[in-house]
Amino acid sequence: MREHFHNVQALRGFACLAVVVCHTRMLESEFVGDAAILGPIKWFGFAGVDLFFVLSGFIISATNRRDLGRPAAVPGYLFRRLWRVYPTYWAAMAAALALLWATIGNDLYISDAGRDWPRWVALAPTAMPNGIIGQAWTMCYEVMFYLAFGVVMLGPPRLAAAALGGWAVVVLIGLFRPVPTAPLAAQLQSPFVLEFLGGCAVAWLTGWGFRRGWRAALILGLGYGTVGTVVAATTTTIPYDDAMAGQALRVLVFGPPAVLIVYGCVAAEGAWPKRVPAWLSRLGDASYSLYLIHPSALLLGKWAGVCVSHTRIPHLLWVAGTLLGVVAVGLQFHRWVERPLLALGKGRPKPRTDVILLPEAVQQRAA
Repeated sequence: MREHFHNVQALRGFACLAVVVCHTRMLESEFVGDAAILGPIKWFGFAGVDLFFVLSGFIISATNRRDLGRPAAVPGYLFRRLWRVYPTYWAAMAAALALLWATIGNDLYISDAGRDWPRWVALAPTAMPNGIIGQAWTMCYEVMFYLAFGVVMLGPPRLAAAALGGWAVVVLIGLFRPVPTAPLAAQLQSPFVLEFLGGCAVAWLTGWGFRRGWRAALILGLGYGTVGTVVAATTTTIPYDDAMAGQALRVLVFGPPAVLIVYGCVAAEGAWPKRVPAWLSRLGDASYSLYLIHPSALLLGKWAGVCVSHTRIPHLLWVAGTLLGVVAVGLQFHRWVERPLLALGKGRPKPRTDVILLPEAVQQRAA
């Protein structure tokens, strides 16, 4: 069955917007502390990344399931996925680098952190946080999963399913062992892998025609996420942000809701909603650009914030203007940078698929 998943596109837009608002709240707190208007988003905004991971697993599986067991399809698949990620990432990295250079000058290049830039450029696993695009750590997981799925595509569907299931078992066993010190081993055994695999499971189920219980899935997902957040916030002995830095707890709280919500949205396609808001679909189109470029745009918002009197009305206007400005920058980056770069790679043949996502959704992964 050939199908347009409009809900997936909108969900990508929502996930990206959640991450943007969460980071804007962090900037806002630098000026007004705990009085931040966007304060409540701190409890769940970063879960947009977990939602992105599940969506990536779904999209990759849904668009490539019929190529499992066809080794000849692997080179084209890898080209499309890596072309989708790297050129736009490098362009965003160049823009961020220019802003950082204007802000802190040569210190960026001579610091110990700056010496790890080859791994940052390659999105290779590293123990050193990316000092240019901080959220690029998520893209390291994306690239790892794309490569892993390319290996899985060499085998037939049953073997592929067994391999992915075995990966999940390895990750679950790893929860009871010390975290590996090698960056690649730590990524391969990260609890975040379970979110990608959850997206794969959704693609397999819905691909087989199982679409029941979407209302229950959405309600259960939202309920689980709400209860999990409250429990985590009230029972941890350390600050909530520090507690959620632990991958196991974060995936336990936000992984199952993300999988349930993605399943619910996919299963509800054509039934609810009858029409996805155009602005949310457009955000879904531009979600990768917005995800990559929004910290640089927020830096501009920070400069503007220094010049604003943060009394009630001026502060409210600054917050609204910053959010709108960040989204506008992301949309323009998508239009003038990401889309032209993607067009350069469209000469390669696309694989046969049993689903058709909206044009930009076929090519992207959240934040």
